[in-house]
Amino acid sequence: MPALVVLLVHAEDKKGTPLSKDEVFAIRDKAICIMMDVADAHKMNESRGYSDIDPENCWYDWQMARREMGRLPDLDPGPRLDPVRSSDAAYQQTITDARESIARFCALLPQDGTPRPDALIKIRFPAEDNYVYLWLNNTALEGNEFTAEAFEAPDSLPQCQIGDRYQVTVGELTDWMVNDNGRLTGGFSLRYHRALLSTTEQIAFDQHIGVSEYLDP
Repeated sequence: MPALVVLLVHAEDKKGTPLSKDEVFAIRDKAICIMMDVADAHKMNESRGYSDIDPENCWYDWQMARREMGRLPDLDPGPRLDPVRSSDAAYQQTITDARESIARFCALLPQDGTPRPDALIKIRFPAEDNYVYLWLNNTALEGNEFTAEAFEAPDSLPQCQIGDRYQVTVGELTDWMVNDNGRLTGGFSLRYHRALLSTTEQIAFDQHIGVSEYLDP
């Protein structure tokens, strides 16, 4: 069974110009797929020597693959979405940990209300029959609340635009992190997602989010 990334490379080479998002989705929807355990999928990626594209993040992963191959022009991949079950106790624990350690996060923010660009918070937005958890950056402390700015705009959140600023209470916050030149504090949900990956995928994950060292959360 050919990897999805191989099908997309072939289609783009045949077209001679970058595939559109609709074309990428159409190829994905017509491709052959099989269901397997996560551990078996990791083994398949290791045997191939590369990771295939996640169908749920088809456009994003394809643009990341194009960048690695040096294909031009470079296109905006948009945000990557990591699905999670809200009933997952381990994920719910990350929200509890984030809120219980909020005093540490506040201590890392400027006390004069100036936004800190590398300080991020995550909040939940309703989206159709589900929810989307979105990171915001440029976080500032205003009294007992936070303000932060959207730097990604998923297609599933048409009401959210890049640059929109939100006021967030501690009860609305689901995670926080500070990425100080690759040294990450907090990021409980990131650590949760990372723990589900293979060693090879963890390396790619760290490179993508720009983390070289995980400090005590």
